[in-house]
Amino acid sequence: MKHSRLNAFSLIVFIAITLNPIKVLATTCLAPKIDPISNLLTKNESWTIETGQLVGEIGDEIEIKDKIKIVSGANNITAEEIIYNEDLGKIRINKGLILENNNLLVFAEGAVIETDNNSAVITATDYQLLSPQARGTAEEIKIRSENDFTLIKPFYTSCASNDDSWGIEADAIQIKSDEGIAKNLVLKVKNTPILFLPYLSFPASEKRKSGILVPNFGSSSKKGTEIEIPYYWNIAPNMDMLTSVNWMGKRGVQLTNSLRFLTSRQTGEINLDILPNDDITGSTRNYIGINQNINLLSNWRVTIDGEYVSDSEYFEDLASSINSTSRTHLFRTIHMQGFSENWFIDIGMDNFQILDQSISVDDKPHRILPYVDFNGQWMSQKSNLSYGLGLNLAHFDSNLNVTGTRFHMMPNLSKTFNLNGLQVKPEIQLDLTSYNLDESADDALDEDRPNRTVPIYSLDIQALFKKNWEDQGYIQTLEPRILGVYIPFKNQDDFPIFDSIVPDRNVYELFRKNRYLGQDRVGDTSKLSYGITSRIYGKENSSEHFNFTFGKTRYFKDQQINLPGELPNNQDSSAYLASMQWSISPRWRIKLGHVWDSDYEQINKTQIGIRYKSSDSKIMNLSYRYRKESLKQLDASFSWPIRDKWNFVGKYNYSIEDRKSLEHFFGIEYESCCWGIRAISRKHLIYRNGETDTSFSIQFVFKGLGEVGMPIENLLEEGILGYDVP
Repeated sequence: MKHSRLNAFSLIVFIAITLNPIKVLATTCLAPKIDPISNLLTKNESWTIETGQLVGEIGDEIEIKDKIKIVSGANNITAEEIIYNEDLGKIRINKGLILENNNLLVFAEGAVIETDNNSAVITATDYQLLSPQARGTAEEIKIRSENDFTLIKPFYTSCASNDDSWGIEADAIQIKSDEGIAKNLVLKVKNTPILFLPYLSFPASEKRKSGILVPNFGSSSKKGTEIEIPYYWNIAPNMDMLTSVNWMGKRGVQLTNSLRFLTSRQTGEINLDILPNDDITGSTRNYIGINQNINLLSNWRVTIDGEYVSDSEYFEDLASSINSTSRTHLFRTIHMQGFSENWFIDIGMDNFQILDQSISVDDKPHRILPYVDFNGQWMSQKSNLSYGLGLNLAHFDSNLNVTGTRFHMMPNLSKTFNLNGLQVKPEIQLDLTSYNLDESADDALDEDRPNRTVPIYSLDIQALFKKNWEDQGYIQTLEPRILGVYIPFKNQDDFPIFDSIVPDRNVYELFRKNRYLGQDRVGDTSKLSYGITSRIYGKENSSEHFNFTFGKTRYFKDQQINLPGELPNNQDSSAYLASMQWSISPRWRIKLGHVWDSDYEQINKTQIGIRYKSSDSKIMNLSYRYRKESLKQLDASFSWPIRDKWNFVGKYNYSIEDRKSLEHFFGIEYESCCWGIRAISRKHLIYRNGETDTSFSIQFVFKGLGEVGMPIENLLEEGILGYDVP
């Protein structure tokens, strides 16, 4: 969670800043990074004075009109005229003061320094600080102790010395060890006041402090004008909360809360959002989310994760991203996990809240109340035999579908033979599954205690060949692989479908033994999967320049096991699968995924992506996605500098199948050394019925101060691949 604080500018932090070799105020961006903290005036430091001609008597006032240098620890003070009274412990500088140490550079007309109590008053000052990069002026700087400073009539900006695009003025700012207080503070842009605060408290150290954060504002067609005012609560060193009051012109006032906590054994976040009496729906709408991780012992932990919304259209009406508005259900789980070097166990319960009411009864997920999952794998040191066991016991509950308990056990035995670069692994697994089903309302299944015992035989052969291209500085690999699998037929028509699905067809699924995900079906097969992968990567940095995988599966018998509604597959072979990633140059990159059905001479699925990213922050992404009978989309995004300090950004996601835009936004950015602005116009799909939302957002960035407006950077980072917020 990132919080931008209006009060985080810490005007007097320059007292505790380390400059790298100090440079005079520049006309370009202000100075570079900082080093660790130290203090301006430190107690128990001796004072030494270096000068030319002295006029006066020891014990009385000594007047120095020659150039003088006063050194106290790391502090250097140079001046043109000084009067020093040893008895009173007072140094009065009347002309040409320059204060310099590892932290600070200050120019001033004069100062009075009390050497006994390490206090000082510096008048008519110009200063430069680096954390954040900034500069300013003050009529006076009063230093009462190491941790007590006051600036009278200060001015602060992160702009260069010839640029006052924005600045902060105040009557007075007092800084103590951890807190600063500003009175009658005014934020000006181009010398025009845009914000006045009679009183402001802000942190003056790395310690967190409660307070108002930067307000956000914007507008959209579904929520109207939107103004959000967040407040940060520093509850305890290990606990904080962010509360926001969000006023929406079309819907009313929403209160959002996010509580975070951390202890030696647990971490968590709880979110609670409430919109009383939505002006459009007339109902109270709320959201609850919880995520908590508890470490019981070194190898045992508990995880609680869940979400709840008051109605199925909550995200469509009140969320902004497509990822949120397209959610079909909310997941809730509580589980305990234990692990060691050889085994892993997971005990828990899963539940759901269905948001998309158009989901058919058969497709609605079951509640799992509870489940036990165990997986272990061991190796015999004498025989090099690998043996393992997988266990799963789960009760599936539903108000609409068949319910019951499923027990699944799969022992396995294998041995790997390494034959001069050739790796051969024969393996046998035994699928043991049984059900205890409750009576179903429609008697969909004839058997209430179905079971199966199915062996799975496999032979996996892999090889790795390498070639050094000495002249080119590359290493190329060839990685062929062959997997033979035999699974005999076992009738499973009386088995329910609790969680089994057909996985997406891609190169990662090419070498899957069971063609189904889940444990309700074991697909009979006699097949041979074969493929080859080639990689090219640099010898120096091991970065991968090229990756290509090609493969296919050959079937030697018809497949008889199917999921309900699944068409039988009696083909002799699968479609060809191919994927490629190629970094043509440091700027250009191509990504390809392709599934080609040679029997029907048609494309089942393809994805092509082209990315361009230059060293001067030019970014362009083009992609095309196709899935037979369901998806055909074009996507383009870019971030392109159009002139000095100006940047054009945009994204366009178009559905060819539906002949309409799913999301598009266009905007412009301006960034200088001290401030920036982002403005975005966006239209995107939010409702399942195809309705869209139109919005306009603007964000001002005052470097060293914070951002004002809607958090546009999240949209840009998610929508434009490779985009980095400046």
